[in-house]
Amino acid sequence: INCDYRLLEVGDVFGFSVKDKFFKIILPSAIPYVTVGMRLGLGYSWRALIGAELIAASSGIGYMIMDAEQLSRPDIIIVGIITIGMLGYVIDLLFFSLTAKLSSWNKEGAKSWQELE
Repeated sequence: INCDYRLLEVGDVFGFSVKDKFFKIILPSAIPYVTVGMRLGLGYSWRALIGAELIAASSGIGYMIMDAEQLSRPDIIIVGIITIGMLGYVIDLLFFSLTAKLSSWNKEGAKSWQELE
């Protein structure tokens, strides 16, 4: 358990059951770690999705970029790349907001996006 043992001792003092300790102490302590892992996994899956579209797809943004490359259309290529970047940024921003909301008790988790820039 990656939880401060002192918090569990406080739970014992207040007479928490095992279920209460899990839902009120352990789970909230784990939320920042879980959401960071999910955020990293989301980034990796986004890259894999675009890579797969670039290699072997018949539709999608990656296919649009490859098709534009074959037709020598740099304008479409640039729009596709910007679209991929913007979608990735928005998805990451939404996930960061979710993390901040779920761990609002944690000062590190509750930082707003503007404070990080």
